Amino acid sequence: MAEGKRYYWLKLREDFFDSKRIKKLRKMAGGDTYTIIYLKMQLLALRTEGVLQWTGLEDNFADELALDLDEKPEDVEVTLMYLLNTGLVETVDKSTYLLPWVLENTGSEGASAQRWRDWKARQTLDSNKLLTDDKLTANVEIEKELEKRDKSKSKSKRFVPPTLEEVQEYVKEKGYHVDAEFFFKFYSEGNWIDSKGNAVKNWKQKLITWEKRDGQRNNTQNAGNSSEEWNVHYD
Repeated sequence: MAEGKRYYWLKLREDFFDSKRIKKLRKMAGGDTYTIIYLKMQLLALRTEGVLQWTGLEDNFADELALDLDEKPEDVEVTLMYLLNTGLVETVDKSTYLLPWVLENTGSEGASAQRWRDWKARQTLDSNKLLTDDKLTANVEIEKELEKRDKSKSKSKRFVPPTLEEVQEYVKEKGYHVDAEFFFKFYSEGNWIDSKGNAVKNWKQKLITWEKRDGQRNNTQNAGNSSEEWNVHYD
């Protein structure tokens, strides 16, 4: 089955610019231009296995080559003379010229190989995109989990008002001389806000304050005080 279109490229030798012949070419006046012309000649000869043919369209091969390369005829003529003298170009006959380095350094592949290379490149891009998307998804999930934990911690630290029974049991357990019922009524009626306007975060700590300040009063006397007096005394 026919392969179809082929693709060609020039594999530049690693020591191309270290070659004495190329170094000498570059040192000539206009040498960089001549070097570029030589490279363009190699590219032109890729599909013809290093052969360049004079068709007779122009008066001589140099002029016709200048037309193909879009370079000045005089520059192409100097370059061609140098290449012929140094063996970088060889004549097969009066109209055929061979560039030996092209034969050694031509790469080519069929259309199917190129399609495979293109497909492989797309697969790599798609794979990289999937990895990036997976990382983004993972980051989002991590952020959600951290947010969930933060909310959970926040809830765990939120103040939960005690019941009267809990206050009474705690007072009894610690042996405090505090009227548990009065304590509970005092704060629960104020939505657990003390006299300074601060929210109560630890009712057990408040009981310790009450015990230290008024632990020696008897409960009957405490019950007879006004709320304002208690407010000042206990907060």
